[in-house]
Amino acid sequence: MPYALVQKEITPDVEQLKRAFKALKRLTEADAVKLAKDCCGILAKRLSQADAALLQQQFEAQGVPTEIVPTATLPVLPEAKFVRRMEFQPEALLIYDPLGRAVPVPWAHLALISAGVVKHFDLTTTRHEERVNRYDPIRGHRTEVVTELRHRVENEAKLLLQILLTRGAMSFEIEADTFLFKFCLDRPELDVGRKLALLIQMLAEKAPHAVLNRGATALKEGALQNATYPSKAALRDESAWLLWRMNAAA
Repeated sequence: MPYALVQKEITPDVEQLKRAFKALKRLTEADAVKLAKDCCGILAKRLSQADAALLQQQFEAQGVPTEIVPTATLPVLPEAKFVRRMEFQPEALLIYDPLGRAVPVPWAHLALISAGVVKHFDLTTTRHEERVNRYDPIRGHRTEVVTELRHRVENEAKLLLQILLTRGAMSFEIEADTFLFKFCLDRPELDVGRKLALLIQMLAEKAPHAVLNRGATALKEGALQNATYPSKAALRDESAWLLWRMNAAA
């Protein structure tokens, strides 16, 4: 049975994470550095019980309490439904599907508000064809089509907001760059980051019982620099960890 190691209250820093991960003989230093950058709440997954115990011992020695849990007991987040429009009503949040149909979600059903600046990598390929005239003494003049493939790596950051309902029953996701803010807050003078921060604040006021992740808290407080995640997977891992904590406390 594979196990996961999850943090409790204290968040380890990158150096603590690197030192702990180096204790696993199967990891190189580069592996340890990558794991240290990527983990959020769930420190490691798919471990043997012996490796999980070894890592736990390393973290305990650095003053970071952790817990070993079967990987299968961690919440599995539902596939996110992408949303471009929402409206605020006294009793519910109206979420519009791609066909423009409004679905009311009672405020009491909002469980977790997660947000973050997520690094996004994309590889684009363009194909370029050119007709070239060639000559050789045997075949004479001929025309060839030369094809060139050009690859470009795009590295950008996206502002994301995820809303998870009670017990992780459903998940909604917003990409701030394409979201129609005007239907829930008409503030054209604000940039996208401040609009998202205001939206998070409004959601928190309507659903004060909902838990905010690190990124949502940072954005709400105007600390954009503290809302960065190395990947979308890291943001989802933190959400799964927070849901696990909420379930454990219930």
